[in-house]
Amino acid sequence: MRAFKFAVCGASLAALVPAAAQEAPQPQAGGPRMIRRMAAPPPQMTGERADVPVELVAGMPTITAMVNGRGPYRFGVDTGASGYLRVTPALAEAIGLRQTGEARAGDPSGGATVAVPIYAVDSLAFGGLTYSGVSTTAINLPGTRLAGVDGIIGIGFFQNLLLTIDYGRLRLTAGPGALPAADGGDVVAFTPERGGLITFPLAIGDGVHQVHLDTGNSRYPLFMPAAAIAGLPTRGAPRDIGRARTVSQEIALQAIGLAAPVRVGTTALPITDVGYPAIASVGNIGSLALRTMAVTVDYPNRRLRIVPSAR
Repeated sequence: MRAFKFAVCGASLAALVPAAAQEAPQPQAGGPRMIRRMAAPPPQMTGERADVPVELVAGMPTITAMVNGRGPYRFGVDTGASGYLRVTPALAEAIGLRQTGEARAGDPSGGATVAVPIYAVDSLAFGGLTYSGVSTTAINLPGTRLAGVDGIIGIGFFQNLLLTIDYGRLRLTAGPGALPAADGGDVVAFTPERGGLITFPLAIGDGVHQVHLDTGNSRYPLFMPAAAIAGLPTRGAPRDIGRARTVSQEIALQAIGLAAPVRVGTTALPITDVGYPAIASVGNIGSLALRTMAVTVDYPNRRLRIVPSAR
């Protein structure tokens, strides 16, 4: 999910997004020191392509990676996490990561923020790709569903690559390439939002709604804003599906059946219910809706393809 994800009560992943870059004191001649916000430079990539096995943990795709030459450690691949890398406090302590600053993290509801440490990671490597000079924050993964997951790899690592997560074949590939132009078939255009989050059109019956692609959401196949529910083709009565906690609030979750098919381009998705509310102002489609699909993100050209996996 966007920014701070549903974290909780039986729930999916909570991904922290720094709301402020590292701060560094700067001298001012003849006066007090001033504070200037310093944006961390993007990581440097070496290598050309990664082709690695995927393990689904509570429905979320995960891969193994080396951190500072140590590991392997297991990371969730989360297209709904802006930026690059989050690590658990346990991993930061085990590796002895050096803290370089502090960030504020929040969620799209606009509530309170919390302080999180920023760590320096010399290298992150998976498959044939190595990223150096990575700035990361800490993340607490909720409950036991994600036990054994050491952190989150965000969409930032793939913004210059063609990324495919094939849920059926349990493979992740990332490297050079491009999708064909969106022309009304199975390729659709997407809009990048702040932090690199992917927003694309999802057809529910005769209506089209904007949603985030969020492979880190393993709580429910589809979330929509509460205000959108009355305009959807639904069936049956709402039912409670638990509670979610963000950085600033706790939210009661409900779901209701859908009385129309759900499609991305020409591809029908195995979605029969919709959960609500979504924390952001648009919907959110997660890994449970993609479990039989191959998802390809062509970030440089802003194109997305979701098709049934060959396996």
